[in-house]
Amino acid sequence: MKPDKIHIVLSQNKDSAPAVRVSWPRMEAERLFIGQSVAQVEAMTPLLFTLCARAQSLAARLVLQQAAGQQAMASNAQRSVLTLEAARETLRKLLLDWSQAFDGAPAAAEWTAQWRTAQDLPALRILAESFVYGEDCPQWLQRGEDGWQAWLTAGHTAPARWLAMLDQPLPGCVLLPPLDADMLADHLADWLRPGGPVWQGQACEVSPLAREATQLPGLLQQGLYPRARLLARLLQLARWLSGTQPLRASAASLPDGALALVETARGPLLHLAALDESGRISRYRVLPPTLWHAHPEGVLRVSLGFLADATAAEWQRQISLIDPCVAYSVSKETEYA
Repeated sequence: MKPDKIHIVLSQNKDSAPAVRVSWPRMEAERLFIGQSVAQVEAMTPLLFTLCARAQSLAARLVLQQAAGQQAMASNAQRSVLTLEAARETLRKLLLDWSQAFDGAPAAAEWTAQWRTAQDLPALRILAESFVYGEDCPQWLQRGEDGWQAWLTAGHTAPARWLAMLDQPLPGCVLLPPLDADMLADHLADWLRPGGPVWQGQACEVSPLAREATQLPGLLQQGLYPRARLLARLLQLARWLSGTQPLRASAASLPDGALALVETARGPLLHLAALDESGRISRYRVLPPTLWHAHPEGVLRVSLGFLADATAAEWQRQISLIDPCVAYSVSKETEYA
């Protein structure tokens, strides 16, 4: 199988219900860090991890500082850069991937051109208030769950219309609770399980839905996980653009090194590192949020298992909402007894 591509297989035989298998033979590019100096790793990180490069770079800087015995903390400026990257990435998803998944084509060229020239939060906010919300971001945030339902029913923007289309209940996973590096350091073994990360023994959803679940109890009670998943992304984007909730980053020491936990648009990003006596890298691991998405018992398998008879377009739509950070393939196989 080709590395760094998620493989999703629907298997079926005449005597049983369809089953979905998910695997991701991830290529661990961070192995190149072993034996390198701290400066070399900091220079290499944005070249190896071009998606969410600012988040990856911040995680590397924090974990290496902590591993060297310093108390690593993300500055307000670093968190602002992290938040700007997440906002740009979320708007890119809306204009390109989600527009394609729901409307069959990317958003109009005028919108994508505006996105390309927007290099700060105020410029991105102008774009989002026109294309996404149709109103001021803080005003939209104040609507609450009932108000968001009325907003999507009115359907004045493309994302509102997409949300209205997501009216099919689908099951979801347990949602990962809010964590920081110190909390994770005390319970790291599950996260590093060879079969895939778990929390308290369970595969979890780590997307923005996990961060916004308390705002969407009605949708979750109805099992409208796809709608809640997209609405959570819009909630996060509005908070970032309003300046009310910058993303978090933290670091903690371990008996044999350090860890850094950085929030991204897709979920938590974890870096683990240790230094040898000469200050060079002796161990390094990167665990992106997609490791949770592609868990054999995770959200991709749970959600897609109920879409056995769906069209290819519907599969693409649901996978796009879960938003893995790598390419994927979907295939079907028939098993004969």
